[in-house]
Amino acid sequence: MLARPVPRAGMGADPIGRMQCAGSLLWRAIAKGAKHIHKFGYIPHIRCTYSIDSYVVIMTTTRFRQVLVVAETGSFSRAAAALKISQPALTKAVQAVEKELGVRLFDRQPRGVTLTEFGTRVVAYARDTAHAEDDLVHDLALLAGLETGRLSVALGPYPSVVSGYAAAARLIGQHPRLGIALRVTNWRVVTQAVVDRKADLGIAELADAMGNEGLTSEPVGSHRARFFCRPEHPILRRERATFADLLEFPWATTRIPSRIAAAFPRSLGRAGKIDDASGDFVPAIELDVPMQIASFVGASDVLAIGGLAMVERELHAGVLDLVANTEVDMRARYGFLWLRHRSLSPAALAYMQAVREEERLFGEREACLAATYERRRGVRRSRPRVRP
Repeated sequence: MLARPVPRAGMGADPIGRMQCAGSLLWRAIAKGAKHIHKFGYIPHIRCTYSIDSYVVIMTTTRFRQVLVVAETGSFSRAAAALKISQPALTKAVQAVEKELGVRLFDRQPRGVTLTEFGTRVVAYARDTAHAEDDLVHDLALLAGLETGRLSVALGPYPSVVSGYAAAARLIGQHPRLGIALRVTNWRVVTQAVVDRKADLGIAELADAMGNEGLTSEPVGSHRARFFCRPEHPILRRERATFADLLEFPWATTRIPSRIAAAFPRSLGRAGKIDDASGDFVPAIELDVPMQIASFVGASDVLAIGGLAMVERELHAGVLDLVANTEVDMRARYGFLWLRHRSLSPAALAYMQAVREEERLFGEREACLAATYERRRGVRRSRPRVRP
């Protein structure tokens, strides 16, 4: 697919100008090639050609992305691995771009590559072009609806267990041809994944998203975290465990955000420590996902943190016991987040509705289990609770 624009005056001696002129027709080329989108998942063979005084610049979307990945990794070998092509092939492709533009984009060094001034300009333009293509792919996917669309979701640890997986199963059951990619990671990484367009939708702690003007957020989950231990744990000999009592033992959980950790005492005993850079609480045993927590407490004095519904079978089987306390009321508060300027696809909207329903069911089950197990452990609400 060739685009042959009318040359602009005064651009013959400017290689970056030639680059911009060639790229300015990329959208027109993409629009013509959009019919390939559902076959490939991206726009594969778009080529823009610009000619001035027998000087020809040919840039494809693939070459834009190759240059971009080399710049981001700082190494041809790492970029080739990320792109899943051989290093000689990548080197030859970048050299061809440099030859066509008439400028050097990278300075080769023993430990990698760095951008030249020309390279910085080209990479900035390549990044904008890649984002433009991603937006087009996203918008075209909206037209596919729920039957042939695809959804990418980044999940924080707790929402993945509480509602994320179950909602995906519910949605796939209703729309079996829909494709869903789920990624579970630290809640701070979730926010960045949405910002970087690596995920259409995120579900995570909203502390970072609230201060980002480029994101839209919606609260969806707020559940109390409780402490669990083995039935023979020494802390169960105390009628009600205070917060100081809990700090005497190692905690097993995910990172606790700074909005909660800010209320913790300076001395945290064996429970964990505060991350100086982020202010988050890092537990003695840091978990990526709060699953199989019974395995951490079976033969130790570790205290695991989670929701009652997450360990219902273990509680019923007598493998875990609830630690009674009235001083601690830590709550997970998470929600949806997505790019403000991007429309949500039908698949994303349907998934969000499924998450809301799973959250409702989880909340109802939590209330039922709390009535059973807190009464069994003799928990009273007679004095005010401290909310760390």
